[in-house]
Amino acid sequence: MQVSKVNIDDLSMIKVINDDAIPAVNSVSDEEFIWFHKNSIYFKKVIVNEILAGFLLVLPMNIPYKSLNYSWFSERYNNFAYIDRIAVKEEFKSSGIGTLLYTDLEKSLPKEIKIIACEYNIKPLNMISENFHQKMAYKNVGTQLTENNTKQVSLMVKEINDRKYI
Repeated sequence: MQVSKVNIDDLSMIKVINDDAIPAVNSVSDEEFIWFHKNSIYFKKVIVNEILAGFLLVLPMNIPYKSLNYSWFSERYNNFAYIDRIAVKEEFKSSGIGTLLYTDLEKSLPKEIKIIACEYNIKPLNMISENFHQKMAYKNVGTQLTENNTKQVSLMVKEINDRKYI
Protein backbone atom coordinates (compact mmCIF):
# COMPACT_ATOMS: atom_id res chain seq x y z
CA MET A 1 0.00 0.00 0.00
CA GLN A 2 1.33 3.38 -1.03
CA VAL A 3 0.09 6.73 0.31
CA SER A 4 0.50 9.78 -1.91
CA LYS A 5 -1.12 13.13 -2.66
CA VAL A 6 -4.23 13.21 -4.80
CA ASN A 7 -3.49 14.74 -8.19
CA ILE A 8 -6.05 16.65 -10.23
CA ASP A 9 -6.05 13.70 -12.67
CA ASP A 10 -7.21 11.39 -9.84
CA LEU A 11 -10.43 13.31 -9.20
CA SER A 12 -12.63 11.35 -11.58
CA MET A 13 -11.75 8.07 -9.83
CA ILE A 14 -12.03 9.78 -6.42
CA LYS A 15 -15.56 10.84 -7.36
CA VAL A 16 -16.49 7.26 -8.30
CA ILE A 17 -15.18 5.93 -4.97
CA ASN A 18 -17.01 8.73 -3.15
CA ASP A 19 -20.29 8.07 -4.93
CA ASP A 20 -20.05 4.35 -4.19
CA ALA A 21 -19.72 5.21 -0.47
CA ILE A 22 -23.04 7.11 -0.26
CA PRO A 23 -24.79 7.41 2.29
CA ALA A 24 -21.67 7.24 4.52
CA VAL A 25 -20.56 10.36 2.60
CA ASN A 26 -22.58 12.80 0.55
CA SER A 27 -22.45 13.31 -3.20
CA VAL A 28 -19.95 15.88 -4.47
CA SER A 29 -19.82 17.47 -7.91
CA ASP A 30 -16.72 17.60 -10.09
CA GLU A 31 -16.45 21.33 -9.39
CA GLU A 32 -16.61 20.74 -5.64
CA PHE A 33 -13.82 18.17 -5.83
CA ILE A 34 -11.68 20.67 -7.73
CA TRP A 35 -12.40 23.22 -4.96
CA PHE A 36 -11.49 20.61 -2.31
CA HIS A 37 -8.26 19.87 -4.16
CA LYS A 38 -7.30 23.56 -4.08
CA ASN A 39 -8.37 24.20 -0.47
CA SER A 40 -7.47 21.00 1.40
CA ILE A 41 -4.77 20.74 4.03
CA TYR A 42 -4.51 17.00 3.36
CA PHE A 43 -5.88 15.10 0.36
CA LYS A 44 -4.21 11.74 -0.08
CA LYS A 45 -4.95 8.44 -1.75
CA VAL A 46 -3.86 4.87 -1.19
CA ILE A 47 -2.72 2.80 -4.14
CA VAL A 48 -2.83 -1.01 -3.87
CA ASN A 49 -1.45 -3.00 -6.79
CA GLU A 50 -1.76 0.06 -9.06
CA ILE A 51 -5.44 0.55 -8.08
CA LEU A 52 -6.66 3.70 -6.36
CA ALA A 53 -8.22 1.99 -3.33
CA GLY A 54 -9.31 4.92 -1.15
CA PHE A 55 -8.77 8.52 -0.12
CA LEU A 56 -8.91 10.92 2.81
CA LEU A 57 -9.85 14.59 2.43
CA VAL A 58 -9.10 17.05 5.25
CA LEU A 59 -9.81 20.78 5.32
CA PRO A 60 -8.14 23.54 7.32
CA MET A 61 -10.03 25.92 9.56
CA ASN A 62 -11.07 29.41 8.40
CA ILE A 63 -12.08 28.63 4.86
CA PRO A 64 -15.42 29.55 3.24
CA TYR A 65 -16.94 26.08 3.39
CA LYS A 66 -20.71 25.85 3.72
CA SER A 67 -21.01 22.64 5.71
CA LEU A 68 -23.21 22.37 8.78
CA ASN A 69 -20.72 20.08 10.51
CA TYR A 70 -17.68 22.17 9.57
CA SER A 71 -19.53 25.23 10.92
CA TRP A 72 -20.28 23.41 14.18
CA PHE A 73 -16.57 22.80 14.77
CA SER A 74 -15.65 26.33 13.61
CA GLU A 75 -17.93 27.82 16.26
CA ARG A 76 -16.35 25.76 19.05
CA TYR A 77 -12.67 25.23 18.16
CA ASN A 78 -10.00 27.60 16.94
CA ASN A 79 -7.22 25.20 16.03
CA PHE A 80 -8.38 22.15 14.10
CA ALA A 81 -8.20 20.16 10.90
CA TYR A 82 -11.54 18.83 9.65
CA ILE A 83 -11.89 15.38 8.12
CA ASP A 84 -14.48 16.04 5.47
CA ARG A 85 -14.57 12.54 4.05
CA ILE A 86 -12.87 9.21 3.74
CA ALA A 87 -13.92 6.52 1.29
CA VAL A 88 -12.47 3.13 0.45
CA LYS A 89 -13.41 0.90 -2.48
CA GLU A 90 -15.55 -2.01 -1.35
CA GLU A 91 -12.99 -4.69 -2.18
CA PHE A 92 -10.36 -2.95 -0.01
CA LYS A 93 -12.48 -2.36 3.10
CA SER A 94 -11.09 -3.87 6.31
CA SER A 95 -7.59 -3.96 4.80
CA GLY A 96 -6.11 -1.19 6.99
CA ILE A 97 -6.44 1.67 4.52
CA GLY A 98 -8.42 3.87 6.92
CA THR A 99 -5.91 3.33 9.72
CA LEU A 100 -3.03 3.99 7.34
CA LEU A 101 -4.56 7.28 6.15
CA TYR A 102 -5.55 8.51 9.62
CA THR A 103 -2.08 7.70 10.99
CA ASP A 104 -0.43 9.45 8.05
CA LEU A 105 -2.71 12.46 8.61
CA GLU A 106 -1.60 12.79 12.24
CA LYS A 107 2.05 12.68 11.16
CA SER A 108 1.53 15.13 8.28
CA LEU A 109 -0.37 18.01 9.90
CA PRO A 110 1.52 21.15 10.91
CA LYS A 111 2.60 21.10 14.58
CA GLU A 112 0.34 24.03 15.47
CA ILE A 113 -2.81 22.01 14.71
CA LYS A 114 -3.86 20.36 17.95
CA ILE A 115 -7.25 18.83 17.09
CA ILE A 116 -8.62 16.67 14.31
CA ALA A 117 -12.40 16.93 13.95
CA CYS A 118 -14.80 14.64 12.11
CA GLU A 119 -18.24 13.09 12.26
CA TYR A 120 -20.00 9.89 11.35
CA ASN A 121 -23.65 9.00 10.91
CA ILE A 122 -25.54 7.71 13.91
CA LYS A 123 -28.88 7.97 12.09
CA PRO A 124 -28.70 5.86 10.01
CA LEU A 125 -26.00 4.19 12.10
CA ASN A 126 -22.66 3.62 10.41
CA MET A 127 -21.39 0.98 12.84
CA ILE A 128 -18.15 0.44 10.92
CA SER A 129 -17.29 4.14 11.21
CA GLU A 130 -18.31 4.20 14.87
CA ASN A 131 -16.02 1.27 15.71
CA PHE A 132 -13.18 2.69 13.62
CA HIS A 133 -13.25 6.12 15.27
CA GLN A 134 -13.40 4.61 18.75
CA LYS A 135 -10.39 2.41 17.86
CA MET A 136 -8.53 5.52 16.64
CA ALA A 137 -9.25 7.30 20.00
CA TYR A 138 -11.72 9.90 18.73
CA LYS A 139 -14.10 11.23 21.38
CA ASN A 140 -17.71 12.33 20.94
CA VAL A 141 -18.20 16.04 21.68
CA GLY A 142 -21.75 16.46 20.41
CA THR A 143 -24.44 15.41 17.96
CA GLN A 144 -26.57 17.23 15.44
CA LEU A 145 -29.29 16.61 12.91
CA THR A 146 -28.46 17.23 9.25
CA GLU A 147 -30.06 16.99 5.81
CA ASN A 148 -33.51 18.21 6.88
CA ASN A 149 -33.44 16.03 10.01
CA THR A 150 -33.02 12.83 7.97
CA LYS A 151 -29.53 12.17 9.35
CA GLN A 152 -27.91 12.58 12.74
CA VAL A 153 -24.16 12.70 13.21
CA SER A 154 -21.80 12.11 16.10
CA LEU A 155 -19.30 14.99 16.18
CA MET A 156 -15.86 13.70 17.14
CA VAL A 157 -12.43 15.11 17.97
CA LYS A 158 -8.99 13.75 18.66
CA GLU A 159 -6.40 15.84 20.44
CA ILE A 160 -2.97 15.44 18.93
CA ASN A 161 -0.93 17.64 21.26
CA ASP A 162 1.66 14.98 22.00
CA ARG A 163 3.05 14.12 18.59
CA LYS A 164 6.52 12.85 19.43
CA TYR A 165 7.18 11.53 15.94
CA ILE A 166 6.97 14.99 14.35
